Amino acid sequence: MMVVHISSIDCIDLRSRILRPNQPIELCHFAEDHFESTFHLGIFKNGKIISNGTFMQNTNPHFTENKNVCRLRGMATDTQFQGQGLGRLILEKAEAILTEKNCEILWFNARESAFGFYEKCGYKKIGDMFDIAGVGPHKVMFKKLTHLI
Repeated sequence: MMVVHISSIDCIDLRSRILRPNQPIELCHFAEDHFESTFHLGIFKNGKIISNGTFMQNTNPHFTENKNVCRLRGMATDTQFQGQGLGRLILEKAEAILTEKNCEILWFNARESAFGFYEKCGYKKIGDMFDIAGVGPHKVMFKKLTHLI
């Protein structure tokens, strides 16, 4: 499976169905989707996106000593394709791109149910657990990318 650049519009279906089911579609659009520094990656099967993620420059209070900090948002894989390594492929491609852009840290708000997946991909938890209304418990997770340079 190939990971390719996609548009923000291409991400909306999975964001809605997987991450925010039964919630207004407006919650699936991020203000940062159209920033010049933001990019979206996806994997297609039979012309349909089955996994995607959005990556953007975005600071976080946990990483104030770092100048180039990036964030993952909206990572989702269609339920019938989960557990097949597609999310890992997207993360690996994004990490390579972000490393070329001298990103020092990739961070995100991880759902409690996804901790194991991200830990297997080399990400670590930091800070306290918090709740995102309508979504559930989360914790910030991150990976230092500078070691990849």
